[in-house]
Amino acid sequence: MAQNKKIKGGFTLVEILIYTAIFAVSAVFLLNILTSTTRIQIRQSSQNEVNQQITFVASTIQKLVRDSSMIQNEAGVSSSTLMLRMLSSSLDPTKIFVDASNTAVYVQQGTGFAIALTNDKVSIGNFSVTKFESSGGLAVVQVDLALDYKTTNPQAKFTRTWRSAISRISAANFDYSIVPNANNSYDFGNSFNNWRDAYFGGSIGLGTSPVSGAKIKSTGDFGFTTSSVGIILMSPNSTCYRLGISNVGNIATSSVACP
Repeated sequence: MAQNKKIKGGFTLVEILIYTAIFAVSAVFLLNILTSTTRIQIRQSSQNEVNQQITFVASTIQKLVRDSSMIQNEAGVSSSTLMLRMLSSSLDPTKIFVDASNTAVYVQQGTGFAIALTNDKVSIGNFSVTKFESSGGLAVVQVDLALDYKTTNPQAKFTRTWRSAISRISAANFDYSIVPNANNSYDFGNSFNNWRDAYFGGSIGLGTSPVSGAKIKSTGDFGFTTSSVGIILMSPNSTCYRLGISNVGNIATSSVACP
């Protein structure tokens, strides 16, 4: 009678070593993929946060500059504060600035509280504004802003800078005195581009300060380029006369319609 023999199967030591090596290589490969994916996600998250905040700050500054009646900063001087004059008394003045510790960009309007435009996820790497003026009443403010993502993880560190020149040329209404940045240096219009009419509710001083006793006070002469015009005065009986001069230098009057 033949005896049945049992054949015992299993892995040899060589096979186990091969399988172990394959598993180790696969594990390292998968771990590298997971690590790279996590690093990209962390980096993308910090980029998105910084981009969103810098976009919000930029759009807010652009809107406030264009809504303002005047940029009050001194021309050509870099500053960490942007001062804007506004038409609404409740919003005037509007100030955009960075606190002393560079933690946030703030906007303060009128007597209200300062409101942060950025949150605690970013810090301010740089914030500076410079006003430039050119002929024609065009004022441009250059804004330089840099935001840093706040983290101790070097893989999540991210910085973005933004520079823009914002102009405001629609100042048809003002709620503040219009003062040139240099004395006796600029003209109101010129010989080619004249303003049409002017309306003043107070007094005018030409070369001197105005006084309450005279609507127009001047330290110089008044000149006329034609003999058909002159000074119109109203008599006590409400009749108006134009003062002129004859060819021999005598004062001459003529009746005219009252202005």
